[in-house]
Amino acid sequence: MHFNETEVEALANNPKTRFDKEGHLLIRERQSRQRQFFGDNYVTNLRWCKLRGNLLFYLKEADCNSPVGGLIVLENCSPIILRKEPDPDIGYEIVLNFQGCEPLRIGAKNAEEREDWIRRIENSSYKSLNSQIIALENQIAAASASADDALLLNAAPPLTSGPAMSKWLEDEQLPPLPPKQKSKDQQRQMPFNEDLSELPICETALSCDNLPLDLQNRAPNARIICSVLHPDQGYIWRPHARTEIIERSCSPQFLCTMRFRRTAGFTAQTRLRFTVYDVRERLSATSLPIGSATMTLGVFQDATRFRIPLRSTRGECGFLTLASWAPDCLGSGTCSNDAATSVVTAAAAPPRSITQVFEHGSTRDRAGHRRSHSLPPKLGAGSCIPLQCGLQRVCTNPRLRTYRLQSTLGADIRVQETLMESRLCFSVPQQLLSIWIQCEKELLQEISGMGELSGDWRLRQITLLEEHLRLLKDYSQAKQTIQQVMRDGDGMSFKRSTDKNDESLEFLPVNLHLQRMWVRNDTLQHTGVLDVVTVGAFTRHDGQGRGGLIKLLQESKAWKLGQGNACKVQAANDAVQAAKQLRKEIVELMSQLLNLAKCKSVKGMMPLCNAMIEKSKSLLNIWEPIIVEEAVNFIEQHRIIEEPDNVLMEPLSPFREITQQLNALDLKSPELEDFATPVVAPPDLWPHTSRNTSTSGFVLMRSNSWHPSPSPSTALDINTIDSLQQVVQCYSKHLRSLNPVQASSTCRPKKAEAGISKATYQSLPVDCQESEPQQQLLLIDLDEKPSIPTVAPLQPLTAADFLDTQIMTSSPSANYYRPTEEPEPLELTQLNIKASVMCLVSKIKFFCGRCDSPAIRLRHPKQHLKREGFATSPQHQKQQKPPDVVTTPQTQQLTLDLTPSQPQYPVPNKMVNKFTDGLDLSLTTDWASELRPSMRKLRHAMDRLLKTTRLMHSVQRLQQDMRSNSVHADIMYRRDVCFSQALTALVSALMVKFWATELNANYFHLLRDLGPLAYFEGLLSLHGGEADMWSDMCVAIEDLSSVNFTLIRAQLSSDTSVPMPRITGSRQSLEVLLPVPEHLYNIGLLSTTQPPLTFKITPVFFNIGIDAKATVAETLGQTRGQHRSNWDNFLRLNEYFIRYSKLPFQAPDTPSKLETAAVTPKSRQTLQTLLNAMKTHVCAKVSKNVKVLHLAEDVCRQLCGMRFTSCKSAKDRTGMAVTLEQGRVLKREFQLPLEHVPHVVNTMRSEGTRMDNVEKNIGKRKYAFNVLQVRALPDIYRPPLGTYGKAET
Repeated sequence: MHFNETEVEALANNPKTRFDKEGHLLIRERQSRQRQFFGDNYVTNLRWCKLRGNLLFYLKEADCNSPVGGLIVLENCSPIILRKEPDPDIGYEIVLNFQGCEPLRIGAKNAEEREDWIRRIENSSYKSLNSQIIALENQIAAASASADDALLLNAAPPLTSGPAMSKWLEDEQLPPLPPKQKSKDQQRQMPFNEDLSELPICETALSCDNLPLDLQNRAPNARIICSVLHPDQGYIWRPHARTEIIERSCSPQFLCTMRFRRTAGFTAQTRLRFTVYDVRERLSATSLPIGSATMTLGVFQDATRFRIPLRSTRGECGFLTLASWAPDCLGSGTCSNDAATSVVTAAAAPPRSITQVFEHGSTRDRAGHRRSHSLPPKLGAGSCIPLQCGLQRVCTNPRLRTYRLQSTLGADIRVQETLMESRLCFSVPQQLLSIWIQCEKELLQEISGMGELSGDWRLRQITLLEEHLRLLKDYSQAKQTIQQVMRDGDGMSFKRSTDKNDESLEFLPVNLHLQRMWVRNDTLQHTGVLDVVTVGAFTRHDGQGRGGLIKLLQESKAWKLGQGNACKVQAANDAVQAAKQLRKEIVELMSQLLNLAKCKSVKGMMPLCNAMIEKSKSLLNIWEPIIVEEAVNFIEQHRIIEEPDNVLMEPLSPFREITQQLNALDLKSPELEDFATPVVAPPDLWPHTSRNTSTSGFVLMRSNSWHPSPSPSTALDINTIDSLQQVVQCYSKHLRSLNPVQASSTCRPKKAEAGISKATYQSLPVDCQESEPQQQLLLIDLDEKPSIPTVAPLQPLTAADFLDTQIMTSSPSANYYRPTEEPEPLELTQLNIKASVMCLVSKIKFFCGRCDSPAIRLRHPKQHLKREGFATSPQHQKQQKPPDVVTTPQTQQLTLDLTPSQPQYPVPNKMVNKFTDGLDLSLTTDWASELRPSMRKLRHAMDRLLKTTRLMHSVQRLQQDMRSNSVHADIMYRRDVCFSQALTALVSALMVKFWATELNANYFHLLRDLGPLAYFEGLLSLHGGEADMWSDMCVAIEDLSSVNFTLIRAQLSSDTSVPMPRITGSRQSLEVLLPVPEHLYNIGLLSTTQPPLTFKITPVFFNIGIDAKATVAETLGQTRGQHRSNWDNFLRLNEYFIRYSKLPFQAPDTPSKLETAAVTPKSRQTLQTLLNAMKTHVCAKVSKNVKVLHLAEDVCRQLCGMRFTSCKSAKDRTGMAVTLEQGRVLKREFQLPLEHVPHVVNTMRSEGTRMDNVEKNIGKRKYAFNVLQVRALPDIYRPPLGTYGKAET
C-alpha cells in the first residue's frame, strides 16, 4: 500500500494532533544489504513511537522531535507475549503477528509499559472499533420502543473518534451512527415507492460560504448530509439526502437539491440537521465533520433564502444557505384532467439562484438582485414539476434525483432524473413461453398423429418425441419459475445483474429499467424529456462459449446446404404457417359476411368476397399434388396397421403406450374445441385402449366449451413431463441397442393384401371395454340449437361457432389427422374448397342483386408452383397420378374474378347459376341461414387441407438427418431466450411512449405510414464471452422487425389498473396488441370507426466497445464483424431517413415541442449533416470511435425514435453512457455551458439514479471498475474518483 508521504509526515509532526499513546519502543528491523554482508540480518533500535488509531508512527531517533522514520498499520494484527522475562536484546518483547506477513518484534522498557502498549494496540484495530460501535447500536436498539428502529442504524453518516467527537456528541445529545456492513440478504432492499404526481412540501438548494481551511491551508472537499429526526421512530437521526462533493472550495454551490414530501412523514415541526463534511479521501469515503446546523422544516420551507451559521466544537465555521421553493405542477398531457386538477399547487416562486435575495411577500412579480452587472434582474417564474401519473401505470418503484443548474445566460435549468422498473418484465416472457409451449404441443401432436411406423422410422419418431418433450419441459419449467418469482418476490419488477447466470430466469431481460430525464429552462420556457431504456445484453448467459447466434446460424446453414432435405423441411414449415394464417383470415372474412347477412346489408359484401377469393387462390397453391402424393405413399408404406380381428386382443406397442400417455399433457389447446367434434369426451389417439370412466350411459361434454379445469399452459405438471420424458428416453435407448435385423423383426408387418380392410378411426368403436356401456355420439347441428339429454349441463351454443377463430385454431380435430385416419387426397380437398367458394360467392352476388351472374369457375393452373426445396421433374408428373382423385380439366385457367369470363361455347339468352337456381330474393327472409352451409363446408375443407399440410411437415422432418433436429432445437431455444429479452424491452418502451409521453397527430401519422425507429446502442467488446453476446443481440434485434404491433383501446377497471399487452400468433408470425389510453380517442388522435392502427418497427443496432477487452479485440483484429454490422445498420438508418423525409407532417403548434414535427428544410439539412458525419465515422478505422454512438443518438432523437442502451449487465458502462447522453442533451438543447458539462455528468454518476441502479443490483454504491479498467475507458466515459472499486458485476 502506498501512502502520501507529505500527509503522513504532517499528521505525525503536527503538534495539535492528539495521539492515543507516545513513548519509547525497541524495534527489531531488517538491515540494509551492505550491513547484512558483514553481520546479522536484523538490528534493534530505540525509537520514539506515536499511536494514532491503527497507525503506529516511529521516528528515526529516540528524540520526540526527530523526523518520521516509518509507519506500521496495525490492521489484522495480534500482539502476543512469548515470554514474560525480559530479553537481553529487545527487553520486554511484544510479537506483532500479521496475516500473510512475517511477525514484527518490538520491546518495551518494563512490564507495565508492555501491558499498556498491548491494550492500546488491541483496541486500535478496525475490528475492535466496529465491535464497540455494534455494542452501542445494540444499546440504543434495546432502549427504542420499536424493533424496526434497529434496522435504521444501517445508513447513518460516518463517525470519527477522539475528544472532538465526544464533545460533538455531547452537543447533539444523540449520536449519528456509522453505517454497518450489510449482509447478503440485506443487500436486496425493499422497493422504494413514491408517487410521481405528489408535490413536495418544498425543494431546497444548498450552498456554503466561509468554510475554514485545513492545516495545510487547503480548501475542503465539501459535502452536505441532511439527517432527519422522527420522535415516533426512537429519536434516531436518519440520513435523508446528501449533495455531491465540491472539491477545493470554501464557498461551494451544490447542484443536487433536496425534496421533502408529506408522504415521507415531513411536517413543519420535523427536525433536520445539515452536516457539512470535508471528504479527505474519496476512495474510502474518509471524511471529517466541519460543522452542522439544526432546525425545523418550517423555518426555511417558505423562505426563498435562509442563511444560518455552522457550529462545531471550535465555534462558528462558516455559513449554510438554503434556498427553498414550493413547486407547481406542470401538465404534460400524460395523465387525465381529473388527475391533474386533484394536485394542489403552491404559489411560491423559486429564486434564480441560492444567493439571490427576495423581499418578503409575493415573489412572482418581484425581481431579485442581479448576479452580475451585465445580466438583467431575474423575472418571477413559477417552479413546476412534471405530472407523470401515466408513467406509474406501466412502471413502478421510482427513484428520483433533482438538480438545479445554470445556463450560459444565467437562467435556471431544473433537472429531474427518474429511474423506474417496467411492470412488463415478467408478463411478456410468460406470454411468449405460452406460445412456444403450444407450438411444442402441436409438434408432438403431429408426430403422434402419423401413427406407428416400422423399421428405423420408429426410432426417428421416438427421437423427435424426446426432443420436443425436452423443449416442452424447459419452456414449462421457465414459465413456472417466473410465476413463482412473481408470487414470492419482494416487490421488485426486474432481474438483478447478479442473477443473470440463473438458467431458470434466462428468458427475463437483465436489469431492465427506464431512465427518464425531465428538463426545463425557465428563461427559454423550454421543456424536454429524454427516455432511455437500459437493459442487459440480449443473450443466454448460461450458454456462453458455444458461439453466438450468428456463428451457429452460419454453421447450420452451411450444414443444410449439404443435406438434400433441409430446404424441404423449412418449406413445409412455411406452408403450415401460411395455411393456418390464410384459414384464419378467410374465417374472419366469412364472419364479417355472416354479420352483414344477418342485417341484410349488401354494402361491403362484394369487397369482402374479393378479398376471400384472393386468399383462396393463395390457399390452393400451397402444395403441389405430386409432393403430397409422395408423403402419402410414405405413410402408407411404413405405417403399421392393425388387423380388425386383433384390435381387441393384442396389447399396445410401446410407441402407442407412449402416445397414449401424451394425453396426460393435455395436448388440446387451452382454448376451445371445434364444432365438428362429437359432444362426447374426445377419443384417445388409439381408439381401442381402455378408458377409465366412472359413469355409465351418456358422457356428454361440449368440447368447444371452455371448462373450469386449469389451463395446461398455466397448470402444466412438470413431473408429468419429466416422467414421460424418461420413458421415451428408455425406449429410445432400447431401440438403439437393437441391430437392424432385430429392429425389423420386432416390427409387425403391414398387411398389404388388397382384400384386407384397414382399421381407421371411423371404423373402430369409441370405447372397447365390454364391461362398460358404449358411449353414444351426438353430433350437433349448428344451424339450430341441439336437443341434448339433461344428464350433464351444457353451455348454450350459437349458430356461428364454426366461425370462431379461437375454436378453430385450438381444435385437435380441425388441425391433425388421427393416427389411424387416412389422409384425404389433395385434389379432392382443393375441389371442395373451390366448390364451397363458388357456392358462397354466387349466393352473395344473388343477394346483392346480380341474379344473372353465373357461378365463378375455380380451377387449377396449368403450371404447378415451384417451391424452394422441392424439385419435381416433368417426367415424374406425367407418369404418376394419384388414384381415386377427383380431377378437373387442365385446359382452363384459374379465374377467381367476380366478372364472368366470355364462354367458348353457345349459351342461352339467360344465364343459369345452379347454386342460386330456385332462390327467390323476395321469399328469402334469413340470408344467414342460406350462407351458413357453404361456409361450414369451406371450413371443413380448409381443416382437411391444414391436416394434410401438417402431415407433409411431419414426413419431411422425419426424413431429414436426426442431427439436424437436435442442432435446430438448440439454436431455436437460444434464439427464443434472446428474443424474449429483446421483445420485453421493446414492448416496455412502446408502452412508456403511449402512456407517459405527450404525442400529437404527426406521431400517429408516422406509425401508420412508416413505423417508429428503435435505436439499440451497444457497448460490448468483441473479445471473449461478450463477442457471443454481441452476436446474440444482432439476431434478436433483427427478429424484432418481423413483429406486428396493433393499438387497441385500453379497458381499465380502476385508476390503479395496469394496461397489459397481449401477444398472439406463432413463432413465425407474432402480433402484439398494445392498449393505449382513452384520451387518445377522446382528442381524435385515434378513432374507433377506423381499422386498428398496425405498424412494425425499424430497429438499428450500433455497437462500439469501450473497455479493456475492446482494446484487446481491436489489437487482435476481432472487430471486423462489428464494422460490417455498423455499416449495414447505417444503410438501414439512412433509408429510414429518406422515407421519413417524404412524410407530409403538419407544422407544430409551438417550436419548442420535441415530438414529431414538420420536416422543414432546416431540419432535413440538420439530419442530412448528421448522417454524412456518421457515415464518415462509421467508415473510419478509429479505435473506440464512440462518435458513431453520439451521432446515432442525435439522429434518433431528431427522428423521434426509441432509445435503448446495453452492456453486459446495464449497470456500469451503461451508467457512464446514459449520463453522458444526458449531459450532451443539456448542452445542446438547454444551453448548459460546455465547461460545466463534466461536473454535471460526474454529479449524475456519483449521486444520480445510475448509482441507485448499482445499489439495487449489488447492494453497494460502487461501479464494478478497477483502476486498469478505468484507464482503458475513454476519458468521457470514466467514473469520478471514489465511485468505483471492487464490486460484483
